[in-house]
Amino acid sequence: MLRFLQREANRGCRGACKRKELDHGRSDRSSLSKKPRLVFTDVQRRTLHAIFKENKRPSKELQVTIAQQLGLELTTVSNFFMNARRRSLDKWLDDGSGHPPGTNVCTKA
Repeated sequence: MLRFLQREANRGCRGACKRKELDHGRSDRSSLSKKPRLVFTDVQRRTLHAIFKENKRPSKELQVTIAQQLGLELTTVSNFFMNARRRSLDKWLDDGSGHPPGTNVCTKA
């Protein structure tokens, strides 16, 4: 996994992430108290998804390494994995089975 990060870093992965700067008619007060939404670069997004496929719950140490390599904050990386796990779970719940694969469902006879 570290080799993957190094390879992506060599491809120009150090670029800073973008934040949306658009103000869609919000009042000045609300825009001052709230940071703009972060938009991952293509390399950041592909890297995070590739790591997620390999490891759904990376350690804090690995998350720190990922954040440093991608030029992101640790909280951003942590939130990505938390949201990705949630989306993955929601996807399985929407497929009609009602539970993700590998979950042990006990039924009483």
